[in-house]
Amino acid sequence: MLRSFIPKAQLVTPRLSLASRSSVLQTIRHYSTPPDSMDEYESKIYGILEKEFTPSNLEVKDVSGGCGSMFAILIESQKFKGIPMIKQHRLVNETLKDEIKNWHGLQLKTKAAA
Repeated sequence: MLRSFIPKAQLVTPRLSLASRSSVLQTIRHYSTPPDSMDEYESKIYGILEKEFTPSNLEVKDVSGGCGSMFAILIESQKFKGIPMIKQHRLVNETLKDEIKNWHGLQLKTKAAA
């Protein structure tokens, strides 16, 4: 609908060259130890997950704007090998149950390490 109001000459579709996409992808960092940029509570969550799952890749980020009520967690571990995703999520939820009860939400991504 909106396109009908904008002249075609003014429509711009951003496109990244292959080199630009590669550059963008290279800026994504995966941590095996907590980065210095984590706050105290993020580091606590990181430590709990690291102890329980010995992950090859772990990211913990407070996505609530700093109030600690919503987290995005990515965890890749050998302990997930052969386990369906729903059970992987249940394992993480069980491990963090004392913390999760105080949160508003959780974005969780799990993966079995290769």
